Amino acid sequence: MGRESDEETGGKRSVEATGSRSIAAGGNIGNAYTGNATGIVIQAGHIGHLSQGPSADERPAAAREDRATGAEHDRHGSVLDPAAWQPVGEVEPLEFGVGPTRRIPGQPEVPPYVPRDCDDALRAELAHSGLVLVLGERYVGKSYTAWHGVRSLEGYRLYAPDPGEDLREVLAALKGVPGKYVVWLDELTDHLGEGGLDRRLLGPLARLGVVLLGTMRSEEYYQRRMMSDPIGLALNQARTVEVPRKWSDAELERLKDLDDPRAYPAYMWSGEEGAASYFAIGHTMYDEWRRPGTKVEHPRGQLLVRAAVDLARCGVKGAVPTELLRQVQEQYGTEERESFEDALTWATTRMFGVSGLLVAGEEHRTWRAYGALVAGAEALRAEDLRAEDLEPVPDAVWWLLLDAAEGGARIDREAVLDAARAALRPRIEAGEPDLMVALAERVGGEERADLIRRAAEAGHREAAEEWAAHLVDAGDEAAAIRYLEIAAQGGSVEAAREAGRLHRERAEALLRTAAEAGDGAAAHELGDLLLGYGRGDAFRWFVRAVRAGHEEAATSLGRALYYRNSPDAEFWLRRGAALGDAHAVHSLAAYLHRVGDHDEEAERLFREAKEAGHPAASRSLGALLLRMGNGPWDEVTRLLQEDAAQGSGDAAYWLSLHHRKRGDTDEADKWLHRAAELDHYFAMRALGLLPVPPGDQPDTVDE
Repeated sequence: MGRESDEETGGKRSVEATGSRSIAAGGNIGNAYTGNATGIVIQAGHIGHLSQGPSADERPAAAREDRATGAEHDRHGSVLDPAAWQPVGEVEPLEFGVGPTRRIPGQPEVPPYVPRDCDDALRAELAHSGLVLVLGERYVGKSYTAWHGVRSLEGYRLYAPDPGEDLREVLAALKGVPGKYVVWLDELTDHLGEGGLDRRLLGPLARLGVVLLGTMRSEEYYQRRMMSDPIGLALNQARTVEVPRKWSDAELERLKDLDDPRAYPAYMWSGEEGAASYFAIGHTMYDEWRRPGTKVEHPRGQLLVRAAVDLARCGVKGAVPTELLRQVQEQYGTEERESFEDALTWATTRMFGVSGLLVAGEEHRTWRAYGALVAGAEALRAEDLRAEDLEPVPDAVWWLLLDAAEGGARIDREAVLDAARAALRPRIEAGEPDLMVALAERVGGEERADLIRRAAEAGHREAAEEWAAHLVDAGDEAAAIRYLEIAAQGGSVEAAREAGRLHRERAEALLRTAAEAGDGAAAHELGDLLLGYGRGDAFRWFVRAVRAGHEEAATSLGRALYYRNSPDAEFWLRRGAALGDAHAVHSLAAYLHRVGDHDEEAERLFREAKEAGHPAASRSLGALLLRMGNGPWDEVTRLLQEDAAQGSGDAAYWLSLHHRKRGDTDEADKWLHRAAELDHYFAMRALGLLPVPPGDQPDTVDE
């Protein structure tokens, strides 16, 4: 067996720092967990490691007693001089086999000890001479518990023989030397055999009042005490105290309340394996997961452990089914070099005789990460130390867990949601719209509304559409327009249409307010708006505009009358033309052409409108010249082609008529199809793309 003192944990007491191996210079080391097997310490976000404390047989030979010459013994005095043995109150945890932690500035080498529930029982047993054994599995805190217990023996001196040392010399040295003595036999197995402890030696030492205190693994103790040899008979006389691996609720509460930065992470993450194991081997387990060789030897296994670690970081406290663990792991990628089952086998194989990197849950094939791995990852995250395999939890993992919980998985959804909020908050505050929408899909109420609104403001199309719909439903159409425009800019046709409708309705309402207050320009704009979609009351507002002295309304009033074939149209169009309005000039030309016998004036007015930049003047002039039949054909072609090139279906249609009149059927068909592509009504009707009502195609130039 290895030195069991490699793993200890225990209770709260002041210790004077003395000697060259002092661990707290003139101070109080409080309480400690772990021993010389190495452990893990979290301090202010750092992960530290307990270094390997040397067992007696690992010490340099020069540091051990040369019994032939009577040289001073390294372990608490000379075996031949009990008066030189060390007072129990001066024995430091390190000297008792408790391993030091990695040196952390401002912290003692040995972390503090929390009282164990068995402390009182151990002190009671130590009040009597004879053999007292502290039993337990590996890394449960036996040596440290023993150290804490032995300090209750006031006035006692302690001697700790090396493994294999002849204990008969101890008996010989104590004969005739009254006093109170403790012989410390850490890892009792190392002190059995020739010259070691047996019934023949135990009896005389007990009669001298000596307390023999040792540690032993429970399984070995119960096996060996059944034997009838001298060792078994000696063990059968031992008084025992068992140190369980799993800490009780009371012990955990004492751990949590300890004023030490390393305590709370141990309370949070030690789990079923116990805080002593957490400190003793946690760092080694963590290193086994993180080491480069693991990535080479078990690439998928390393990802699988990371998935389990991240589950805990996501607020999943218990073990999860294998299939869910597989789904989470796949969010980190797949590794063809190692199957999932092989990865799981490696990750769940016990290490150091204690646990695998993944720990089995109470239900069949459920797993969770060994607690110290989570604590280590959290420490790195707190320090913002980024390693390739310790990046933040992927977004897809959050969504997978929340969706699984919603679907009935035995996961505390609120705990996961709280963890997601905390982890994602910086990115949400930074304005990542996709992230906000994804989280919004998994929350409700005001939180969802706020996330959708913020995503919409950040330019997210779907969020903008949803928030606009919310505002419309709430009756705030004016506010909805902004978000519809955001969605429209993002490519939403529906949002563009709805924004246009709301703009029109909003414009009508605002213009009506101004027009009713007597503003002529508003009345003019309102009339144009209403005329555009066939509202008969447009005339009313044109009249109001003119009466209010807004002369620019003359053109609109004239066009409205023109559409009604009213002869009054010419009067108002000429008033508008007199104001230099190109639209009035163009509309007047069209009107004169329609009523007949005014084609020359209409031609002049179309040319005037063209010079003024009216967008339809070129095609109207070309169509007029074509209709008149006496214009220069090259000019007609040029005028219509110019406008057709700008996307005018009218121009393309008139070109088709022009070429057909000249007998050029192919060119006519080409322009007819072009006009149809531009959605020209009569071109589409001619090609049979629309129903054909009775009547001929128009033979007038319409504006």
